[in-house]
Amino acid sequence: MPLPTRARLLRRAAPAILAAAFFTNGLINDAWATSCPAEHFDDFTKSFIQNTKTRQAYIQKPLTLQRVVVQGDQASVTSNKASDPTREVERLLALQKSNELNVEVNSPDRITLRDNKGEFLIILLFERTNCWELKKIEDWSLGQQLPTDNTNDPAAVAVKRGNLYDRLAVETPSNSLVALYASALDSYLYGANLGSAKAAYLAAGISLSGQAPRLHNTLIQSLLETASHSDPDAALTLASFYCDEGEYSAPRLCLNPEKSMEALRSSARLGASAALVELGSAYAAGKIVERDAQRALACYQEAKAMGVHGLQPSIEALRAAGVEPNNIHCL
Repeated sequence: MPLPTRARLLRRAAPAILAAAFFTNGLINDAWATSCPAEHFDDFTKSFIQNTKTRQAYIQKPLTLQRVVVQGDQASVTSNKASDPTREVERLLALQKSNELNVEVNSPDRITLRDNKGEFLIILLFERTNCWELKKIEDWSLGQQLPTDNTNDPAAVAVKRGNLYDRLAVETPSNSLVALYASALDSYLYGANLGSAKAAYLAAGISLSGQAPRLHNTLIQSLLETASHSDPDAALTLASFYCDEGEYSAPRLCLNPEKSMEALRSSARLGASAALVELGSAYAAGKIVERDAQRALACYQEAKAMGVHGLQPSIEALRAAGVEPNNIHCL
């Protein structure tokens, strides 16, 4: 027997009434109520940055906010819940526009906001459910916490900033290590552009380490050459770079033996005992310079006199081969 007309209408309307009840009581997240603006993360991020309604719909509540606090030469990480998540996101995007920060989309789950000086580093982390939702903001920026004034050398501040990023990457468990090392490199490069030899050496070193992005060989060489005039460690690294250009995977002939030897001598003149050891090995082996056993012995002995340990077997091997000390000096 057919149901009364009113009963049939109620049965048909039941799903809509139930859904309305869920929305009214907040049981369905606002993000679910909105169709996902894009299937691919790269396209979604464009909508998120450009569209206020998208941002309002796809921010998790509560939103985790992580910041770095600098005290002296130490940096620590704090984490709490943003009291007004939407306002916090709007503040960061306004900061991005006013400082012309670069926007990098790193699939599958993050947007990175950064500058070329290493002063700003902000990472927006997303989580995929029915669509992506912003779940965490990591603000690693150090620029405003290390201000430059009349008493602070801007190049020295850049070096300190780079060192803090490097230390944060080493000491803080995080999935943002690549960005931290990249900002350390940016800081060092900025300091190098301001004339800091120390910053130039650190920039080349962190790039050659494989932690930060690899710079072009011509830039690495230029940085090391600039630093080598005053930094013995930079000159020592330059000597190695002249030979292998930072490629350590397979042994090969030294690409530029004359420049390598001159860089070793420069490092030794600046007081690097390790350079004396390398010079001794070069003269003893005769591969990148003509073999000179007496000069090799002199280099080893001078390095030993400076406190280098472990050279006695090399010295005894030369003495056993008939090499005697004389008035020759390593340099």
